Amino acid sequence: TVSPTTTTTTPGTPVDLGPSAGDILIVVGVRHDDTLNLRAGPGTSQPVLVTIPPTEERLRAEGETRRVDGSFWTKVTYQGRTGWVHMGYVGYAGIVEDGTAETVAVLGGYPEEATLAALGARVASVYESDEVASRVVQVTPGSAGDLHEIVFDVIGFADDSVGGARLHVFAEKTATGFRLHSVEVMAICTRGVDADRACV
Repeated sequence: TVSPTTTTTTPGTPVDLGPSAGDILIVVGVRHDDTLNLRAGPGTSQPVLVTIPPTEERLRAEGETRRVDGSFWTKVTYQGRTGWVHMGYVGYAGIVEDGTAETVAVLGGYPEEATLAALGARVASVYESDEVASRVVQVTPGSAGDLHEIVFDVIGFADDSVGGARLHVFAEKTATGFRLHSVEVMAICTRGVDADRACV
């Protein structure tokens, strides 16, 4: 007798784009009070295997991408579990630069806001695209040390190799709120990075 075999069909259509096998991806554009779902297959109808925090920086791409209902999903491994994530929420960590001078020039000085989140949002407004609609996301709740720090992602740039920017905003506590101290800007790359971490 021949034993019946079970064939599991992966949803969607394979596409020749997306990360290559072995590429390291970061989570982008996920709110500090939310998570990214690692699913058993591509598509929102697939079971969730595990949730990934919004600041995760070590997802290993498996080199397989599929299109499901107009959206793209890529296969990754996270902490030993392999599944699928929506490509709109992953990217490559690009070059980190000091954005303080640019931010201060645009805003006309070192801004101060009543809350750290409001200050972060004001800084993020400097980096929104004039050509496409950008999505501004608060990635961390904010933390205090020698300086207070909060992270925002600005997702959606007109450049198809640069998907956005991750802003590490550092602030000093004042009597009335938080005053900008400095900004580190990391490019979020969509197609990969070269040896110098520049977007390709």
